[in-house]
Amino acid sequence: MRGVLVFDYEYWGNNTLPITDNMAVEEYMLDNSARKKVATVRFWNVEKDAVVIGYGESKSNIKRFDSSFDFTRRITGGSHVQFDKNCLAYTFTVPRDGSFRHFDDMRKYYAEKIVDALVELGMDDVFADNRASTINVGGKVMASHAMFWGVDSALMHGLMLIDHYDVDKLYERMILRDRKIGRSVYREYDALKTAPVAKELLFTDNVEISRDRKAEYVKEKIAEKVLEEVTDGKYKSMAVSGIVVEAARRIVASAHTGKPWADERMPPYSSDQVEAIPGEELAGELKKGLGYCMYIEVPDKDFSKMVEPAGENAKE
Repeated sequence: MRGVLVFDYEYWGNNTLPITDNMAVEEYMLDNSARKKVATVRFWNVEKDAVVIGYGESKSNIKRFDSSFDFTRRITGGSHVQFDKNCLAYTFTVPRDGSFRHFDDMRKYYAEKIVDALVELGMDDVFADNRASTINVGGKVMASHAMFWGVDSALMHGLMLIDHYDVDKLYERMILRDRKIGRSVYREYDALKTAPVAKELLFTDNVEISRDRKAEYVKEKIAEKVLEEVTDGKYKSMAVSGIVVEAARRIVASAHTGKPWADERMPPYSSDQVEAIPGEELAGELKKGLGYCMYIEVPDKDFSKMVEPAGENAKE
């Protein structure tokens, strides 16, 4: 499904907001797609490190909370993930007009558009693993995404690693799982340490930009190329203005906001609002002991090929 679907697209830019406003704007875009029968594209980042847990996840999977990072819950499934300056986040929403018959169709379509964009930019050995909801380079995860399959509109969002995480900082904040596979232990800590990053794989050696601008340059180029692949260059430019942010906050406040939502997922979504949040029960128990979201759907046989077994000096 690599063709161009007949959507009217709105492009909401490549902008930076606090994580709670980013999550609110996503719900605004969902509402916008349902009301106006348009598809939307947005790229974004955060002003401050932000840890986001999945729809059905317990906050106990975050090991400590402090002022060094923001925290919230998202409307899609999966587990905890960190957004920071080393990532590029992407969001697509569409009306439920029959163009996609199932959320798998939507996930596959946009994942392959991202892959096409990376290939066009010169990246090699890129593959969309639609069973694991990841985009892999050289067999390792570089991006992952999640879905919200609403009754009237649907959303896919995710993040791509542009530069390396500070994995030690991540490890202090949240659970990174160890996996016993065969006779060896494989660690998400090590997988993140050795994850591929776009800044090291794309064209920055051939352009005259300062070292401290390389990551931002790569983000801009990837966003531009993905937008082109998705929309075929046909879209209406929109702006995430203060008015839009206030409207987004009102949407969130009418459904879920503050500590009851972030801490307890209260109130949960109901079946008149959402057909499926893949991997989740709408009012199921919150899940504990989950690993990092980029690997949560990666099977053991594939994970063991992404990282070397832990040695005696592995992170405790």
